[in-house]
Amino acid sequence: MSLEQALERNTEMMADLIRALEGFQPAAQQEAPPVPKLRPKADTPPTSKEKPSAATVTTTSTPAATDTIEYAQVAAAITSTFKIDRAKVVAALGKFGAAKGPQLKVEDYAAFLEELTA
Repeated sequence: MSLEQALERNTEMMADLIRALEGFQPAAQQEAPPVPKLRPKADTPPTSKEKPSAATVTTTSTPAATDTIEYAQVAAAITSTFKIDRAKVVAALGKFGAAKGPQLKVEDYAAFLEELTA
C-alpha cells in the first residue's frame, strides 16, 4: 500500500467517523448528580482496631457542615472534565502536585473538585 493510498483510506475513515458522531452529545456535557451530604459520625476517635477507610475522607468546609467525598467522585469529575477541557484537568492536578488522579491526597479532594468546577 502506497502512502497516498494509506492517506486516502485514513481520510475516508475520518469522514465516516465524523458522520457517525454528528448529533452525538457526550455524557460529559450532562449535568452531574449532586453530591449527597451524609450525617457526621460520632465524635469518638477510631480505636486501634478501627482504621478510617482510605477511600473516603471527611472534610469540613464550614464548622457545621461535613461532606464525604470518595475517589470515585473525583475520578468521574476528572473523566468528564477531561473530555471537555484537558488543560483545565492538567492544571488542576498540577496545582495539587499530582500527575494523575490517584496521586491526589484525600484531604485535597474537595478543593480539587471546586477547582474543576470553577
